[in-house]
Amino acid sequence: MFTIKQMEALYWVSTLGSFEAAADYLNMVQSTISKRIGELEARFSTPLFHRTGRKPVLTTKGEEIRAIAEQILRLNDRLNSLAKKSSVPSFRFRLGVTDLVALSWLPELLSGILDRYPMITLEPEIDLTASLLERLVDRRLDFVICPRVIQEPQFVSTPLGAIELVWMCSPKLLDGKDNATLSDLTKHPLLIQTTGSILRPILHSVIDNPNLPFKRTISCNNMVALAHLAAHGMGVTILPHAFFRNMVADGRLCVVRTEMELPNLEYFATFRNDYHVQFCEEVAALSAEICDFRLQ
Repeated sequence: MFTIKQMEALYWVSTLGSFEAAADYLNMVQSTISKRIGELEARFSTPLFHRTGRKPVLTTKGEEIRAIAEQILRLNDRLNSLAKKSSVPSFRFRLGVTDLVALSWLPELLSGILDRYPMITLEPEIDLTASLLERLVDRRLDFVICPRVIQEPQFVSTPLGAIELVWMCSPKLLDGKDNATLSDLTKHPLLIQTTGSILRPILHSVIDNPNLPFKRTISCNNMVALAHLAAHGMGVTILPHAFFRNMVADGRLCVVRTEMELPNLEYFATFRNDYHVQFCEEVAALSAEICDFRLQ
C-alpha cells in the first residue's frame, strides 16, 4: 500500500532538489526520506529518480508519480480541513515577518495560532522584506507577512491593510511647528531605511529627488532605531504613523505635514498554494483580524 509519507518524500525531494533539503523541510533525518523513496521505488519496475548527477532528477515514470503525489497531498490537506479538528498534524510552520510586525502584533498572532493548533511547531523569523520574499521563493519560509507580493501563480496573497506614512521629527527640530515646507525639512539630515527595505522603492520620489537636497542622509535597517534617532533631534524621517503614535503622544516625536503627499504602506500575507493551503488561509484570515501596527 502506498502511503502519504511516501508521497510527501517524493514530492519534496523533487521540488527542493535534494534528499537533504526535503528532510530539513519535513523535519526528519535524511535516512528516513531515503527509506520512503526506496519503498516507493520498489513498487515500480523502473527507477523514479536519475542518480547520475549531483541532484536527483525525476525519470519519466517519476514525473508521472509526482503529479499523482501532488494531487494526493492536496486532497489529504482538504480532508484534514474537513475533519474540523482542533489541530492539524504536527509540522513546522516557518513564519517570516518584518520588524514592524514583530514589534506590534506578532505575539498576538503566535498566541492565536497555538490556541487553534497546539501541535504546530512555530519558527518565527524577522528580516527585511526582500530577504523574506527570497526565502519564501526558495521554500526556506512557509508564510510571510510584509508590504509586497509575489506576482506568480503559485503564490497566494491576502491584503491585511494599509498604513499611513508621515514625516516625523523631534518637536524641538522645527520649534514645535507641525507644518513645514519641504525646503524646511531639507535643512536637516534625512533618516531613512537601508536598501532592502520596502520603504526604499516606495519613497524613491523623496530619497532620490534632486530637488530635495537634504543636508545629509543617514541610513538604518531598523524603523525603531530611526524613530529614536529622530526623537534625539538627529534629523527628519518617514515612519508609519500608527506604529509610533505613542512616541507622538508623549512628545518625543511630532508629525509634520508638508505639501508632498506620501504613499501608504500596504501589508500582505503571502504563502504558496501547494501545501497546507487551508492552514495558511486560516492564518492569513487571523492576521487580517488582529492586524494592529501600534507599538506594544
